[in-house]
Amino acid sequence: MSDQPPLPPIVIFSFTREDYLRRLCASLRAQQGVRLEEGRVHLVQDGARSPRSGNVYGDPARIEASIAAFREAFPGGHVHASADNLGIAMNIQRGEALVFETLDAEVGYFFEDDLELGPWYLATLEAMRAQLGAHPEIGYFAAYGDHRRVSDPDAPKLVPLEHHWGFGLTRRCWRAMQPWLQPFLRTYGRVDYQMRPDLAIAELYLDKPVAHTASSQDVAKTMACADLGFARVNTDVCFARYIGERGESFSPAGFTRLGFPAMAYATERPRHAPAITPAAVEEIIRAKRASCTEFRQTAFPARLEELRGRILNPDRLVTREELDQLWRLLMDRAPDAADYYANTVGRRTVREVRTALLRSREARGKSFYMV
Repeated sequence: MSDQPPLPPIVIFSFTREDYLRRLCASLRAQQGVRLEEGRVHLVQDGARSPRSGNVYGDPARIEASIAAFREAFPGGHVHASADNLGIAMNIQRGEALVFETLDAEVGYFFEDDLELGPWYLATLEAMRAQLGAHPEIGYFAAYGDHRRVSDPDAPKLVPLEHHWGFGLTRRCWRAMQPWLQPFLRTYGRVDYQMRPDLAIAELYLDKPVAHTASSQDVAKTMACADLGFARVNTDVCFARYIGERGESFSPAGFTRLGFPAMAYATERPRHAPAITPAAVEEIIRAKRASCTEFRQTAFPARLEELRGRILNPDRLVTREELDQLWRLLMDRAPDAADYYANTVGRRTVREVRTALLRSREARGKSFYMV
């Protein structure tokens, strides 16, 4: 539609689910009420092999199939394929930096590959974007709805946003979150995301007024918005449906238990655009911050101790007892040098000591561990 203004940049995050990606791309091409320009659509494709561990997390053939599916749908779009497996957190960070740093856009539309859009999804996002000027405290906005609610498809209302499946994000919010998220991004960036250290990530909340014991990047961003006072809003009406039966967060059993097979989207344009009111936005901000701070004050300490009973944080400073245990378990002996304890205990992390031992000349000579 030539009389429509251009959309913000659109980024699709993809890995090895080319069947889902194909459905998302087809639903994007079928959007009504907006002008979709292929040159503003970007595929941010993760790679197969981790540069940190050498582990292969995806079939290269399926990665190529995903790229082919995107190019078939958007021959004029842009493919940003990583040679390495970055993991979900760093691949998403890469796509967001593309929009807000490289393209210098004020708003970006971001989609994981497991959302199938109804025909009025982008038009509904655009109706919400048009109201952002009066509400600078909105950070995320989406329209995939809440399939558990009874709603009027002609008069969508605001509800809190939960999952970041298909959303608009403002540059103002993204920039504000970056300093807050830096400890999390450093942690995600030095490990394979599938093996991320749950305890170490949970302990990053110790000096913050909000907290969670889940370790995903989605949760970290949720906590950042709650602490910084940004609203994450959704419509109650479903303008898309979630199709991610297989993935990082869902199994077929969980997908069915939560009722997603029955999720249906609106097929007609609503008579009234979602109305963003100061009262609704303020209540969403207040309620989310209140629940996150209450969790930090009440449930978090006990949950953290439970995690500590099961998991070691390798990035904390090593104790004398742990040092002795590491040497005996890994080297079959105690350390020789008298000053070794003074130079190591409370000065180096468990990870640093463990890695040094595993890579030592002595361990290699005994044909024990890392080469």
